[in-house]
Amino acid sequence: MSTDLELDWKSNVASPRGFISRAVEFLGCRLEKRRGRQALAQLTADQLKDIGITPQEASAEIGKSWFWSQ
Repeated sequence: MSTDLELDWKSNVASPRGFISRAVEFLGCRLEKRRGRQALAQLTADQLKDIGITPQEASAEIGKSWFWSQ
């Protein structure tokens, strides 16, 4: 037996509006990560130390954004 929640989820997935809202949410999440990685790239070694990240860890995280790199 299906619950109302289950039916709502299925109808949302199948509808174009559901697809578009998920695509916008996905893109927003990716852009937020990009902004964070750009901000991380601007930090000095002392600032990275203050937040508990080594330059190598920062570099590895920044490198994950290869598609969006400038």
